[in-house]
Amino acid sequence: MADAVGLSLDADDAATPEQSQRRRDAFASKLAPTAAASAGTTCALAATNGWQRPGLEAAHIKWFQARGPDVVPNGLALCSLHHKIFDLGAFTVLPGNHQNVFSRHLMGGDDTKAKLLAHHGAALIEPQGRECLPHPEFLAWHRAQVFKEPARE
Repeated sequence: MADAVGLSLDADDAATPEQSQRRRDAFASKLAPTAAASAGTTCALAATNGWQRPGLEAAHIKWFQARGPDVVPNGLALCSLHHKIFDLGAFTVLPGNHQNVFSRHLMGGDDTKAKLLAHHGAALIEPQGRECLPHPEFLAWHRAQVFKEPARE
């Protein structure tokens, strides 16, 4: 099962928690200019602490465990809620037009669900540089491997 998602249970191949955290911190620092260039890629979370946006997280599009690289085009700057539901497949981002698309499987209370679905069909808040846009290959991987079909209309 672990091999299916690119995880290794071999102790020689496993990263220590410290190594994993350093990789994540390095990836977050690469994605920081993207986050600083806009309020966020999905919900426009605007909380700031100087130049930092503590509410934003660096989310891999193609998971690191699935051999997704730590490069900016494989990342989205998401609030912690959108990061979690992105990783759970509740929404994805379409290549080309960069629209947020939510799954019909998204459940929750009416208020929460309505707030999340307010972003359905909306385009990402794009970074200032085109080189920071998500790469279509990684978005296609997320749609095929993570997103819970069918999509909402």
